[in-house]
Amino acid sequence: MQTPKSRYNHIAHPPGQVDPGKPFLIITMAWRPYSNLISGELDNRTSGKVIGWMQFFRRGRRPLRVKLTLAGDFHDDIRGKVIRLTNPSPSDRNSSLDRKGTYMDGFSALQCGNVGDITAGLAVGKWTEEIARKLMEQNERAWDRLGIHGSERESRRRDYVERYQQYVVAAEPFYPCLPYPLIEWYSSANGRVVLELDSSQVTVVGQAALKSGEQSPGSRDRTDREAHPHTR
Repeated sequence: MQTPKSRYNHIAHPPGQVDPGKPFLIITMAWRPYSNLISGELDNRTSGKVIGWMQFFRRGRRPLRVKLTLAGDFHDDIRGKVIRLTNPSPSDRNSSLDRKGTYMDGFSALQCGNVGDITAGLAVGKWTEEIARKLMEQNERAWDRLGIHGSERESRRRDYVERYQQYVVAAEPFYPCLPYPLIEWYSSANGRVVLELDSSQVTVVGQAALKSGEQSPGSRDRTDREAHPHTR
């Protein structure tokens, strides 16, 4: 597996960032066991719930099988579906970090908590005026929650309106989150966990719709951050 590059230096608000619009302020250290991943499956066919399992390579030990039970949903590109994860060449991240033992020491076999950002990095159509309008409404709610007002708010509003309009005019592909696979969750045992993967490592195998509460593209509302989906 190719080690993911640092892809957050070109986006407005990396997952986990506090105070949207101000880059690089990550509030928590994260587990990043993407090298250790062997395989896995995540299921979002029940609205508001993600369940599944993952298996991780451990140097000098048997693989660790992890069970996940998370509150939340996938992003709209895979919402209500099942995804499978693979890694043809698992390794222990501690090798690249020049550390002894296994990177998975201390990682709980039971991961309970909340979904962060889970996406396969798929476009869900083109940018439209309706998508831009819904995202601006989300921004306004985020700014209310964060107490952003006055000239700073107006400056941000102009910036996003201009940016979204450029995407609409150019008919850019609309990505609900990012243009590559990202698996992120927050567990009570280990905090933030992030897997940045290549598209070849994620297979969408479920086609069923959510049992209830479906939302249209771009409507997944995160009231504590600005809406800034990305284009390639």
